[in-house]
Amino acid sequence: MVAGFSRPFYHNLAGLLYGHRFNKANYGGMIRHSEAGMLYRWAAKLPGNSVIVEIGCYGGLSTSYLATGCAVNGSKVYAIDPFASDLDLQAIRTDHKVSLQSKPSRDQVARRLKDTGMAEYVELIEGYSQEIVKSWNRPIDFLWIDGNHDRAYEDYTDWAPFLKPRARVGVHDAHPVYGLARVAEAAQKIFRSEEWVKLEHVKSIITGVRK
Repeated sequence: MVAGFSRPFYHNLAGLLYGHRFNKANYGGMIRHSEAGMLYRWAAKLPGNSVIVEIGCYGGLSTSYLATGCAVNGSKVYAIDPFASDLDLQAIRTDHKVSLQSKPSRDQVARRLKDTGMAEYVELIEGYSQEIVKSWNRPIDFLWIDGNHDRAYEDYTDWAPFLKPRARVGVHDAHPVYGLARVAEAAQKIFRSEEWVKLEHVKSIITGVRK
């Protein structure tokens, strides 16, 4: 079983120090404070001008924590989500884990990022990850997978060709205890090879760094 090491004291401290900046209730977000704090820490530790690809933005909660880390080193988050567009198609493709009735629009998320001073560190891309990747051409330093839970492994395989050496990959809801079974299965397939170091889990997140 791939679960990675856990550092509860460090993770909880990161959550206490960095994971309370944004009110979860306002965003409709589903990340824990320790997860939010570590998203900030991982983004902040990237080399300058790094590229973060986020699959699954929803209301922009995790996006905002990643962007806060980007403010440290001038990096940028490319956040991919269909947002509130074409809800009929989303109803067909949904994994039924997120209500489509109150899903934020791209404009709503953009306004929120502007209001919090994070807009310059984020580019919101409206669409589906499997379609956006067809025209993607940037090397990636950090791939954060938190979109359709039924597609977690496919999201990784679609985007893996763009990962730099030493790139980080993080998958939300991937821990076999704290996450969802089908995402945990995807994480087993992603991280079971020997190309990964620094495997770690922060509650439901499993993450690793490529050799």
